Amino acid sequence: MTTPLPAKIIVFCLPGIGDAILFTPALTVLRRAFPAARIVVITMFQGTADILETNPDLDEVRRFDFFNAAKWDGLRYVWGLRREGFDLSIMPFPSNRREYNVVNWLVGRRWRAGHRYHRHNRRNFYFLHNIRVNEAGTLHNVEENLRLVRAVCDRFGVAVPDSPPHLKLVLTAEDERYATEFLQSRQLAGAPLIGLHTYSSTFKNMHRKCWPKENFVELIRRLGEQYPNARFLIFSGPTDRVVNQFIMQQVDGRVTLVEENNLRRAVAILRRSQVFISNDSGLMHLAAAVDVPVVALFGPTDWRRLHPWVQPHVVVRRDLPCMPCFYYSSRPLRCPAGLDYACMRELNVAEVVAAVTGLLAQRQAVPV
Repeated sequence: MTTPLPAKIIVFCLPGIGDAILFTPALTVLRRAFPAARIVVITMFQGTADILETNPDLDEVRRFDFFNAAKWDGLRYVWGLRREGFDLSIMPFPSNRREYNVVNWLVGRRWRAGHRYHRHNRRNFYFLHNIRVNEAGTLHNVEENLRLVRAVCDRFGVAVPDSPPHLKLVLTAEDERYATEFLQSRQLAGAPLIGLHTYSSTFKNMHRKCWPKENFVELIRRLGEQYPNARFLIFSGPTDRVVNQFIMQQVDGRVTLVEENNLRRAVAILRRSQVFISNDSGLMHLAAAVDVPVVALFGPTDWRRLHPWVQPHVVVRRDLPCMPCFYYSSRPLRCPAGLDYACMRELNVAEVVAAVTGLLAQRQAVPV
């Protein structure tokens, strides 16, 4: 007997901004495979909602802060979702947490899709999913999510649409106008721009995957000498402010701090950059989504899974035997080798300058 197609699909984009944008190619495949279904995304962070709410493959984006909500409020919210009668719930990669899998099980009345992970799998209740894909190990997160949606298509006997090559982030005309006005008000319109993201979320110790702030100061100085016409944009969120204040105090007036509450507006400004330099962060992936070449600084996290997708990029990293050491679980980032994150500290400023120079030459950018 043919399995009835899902009429209502819910997707839990819970972990963060980068993981959400890396699901968008799979989301396009999901929409093409089930054009009549209503697709709803649930997210915990406002930034994630900002970048998904303009996505044409979605019918609705909702936000609920599971982390900070009272336990019973969270349960009531999940029960309310269950009463809506979603035929299919999807937990994108990576979401290797017991709480996530329980929520997926409670909300998906009939079908629940998710990964079976290499580590901490059984204790995180992978068996609650009845459409499962085994984690491959070295595939990019985009590819893991495409595998998951293909498994969904196979379960319902639907032909798998062609996979889109690019991430999808739709900026509105208002976002673009805001970016233009921002740059004009700071006498940056038409200037060659180099964007930087110097820090990261502190959630699960993710700030330990960041290059030392002193290195960013030296990088800006060297690039400023090499490209005297260039102007620098440092993108800053709430957790970045202390680091960015330190950097701003050490550099000259050619550096502008970009602090925007609406993430799409920040990305609209970022899109005007000739190149973007970043730790492994959500902004790194958003830069790739809007066709900005990226120099990506990697240490404990796995560059094979998380490098900027499709867009021209250079990954700068050490080749230490302990790398990568962070894997997908609820456990915070730590340095198991006891090297105090030498993988990041030992990244050479000269290597990063060379990577920036190479990408600018490839793009034949506006002379800087």
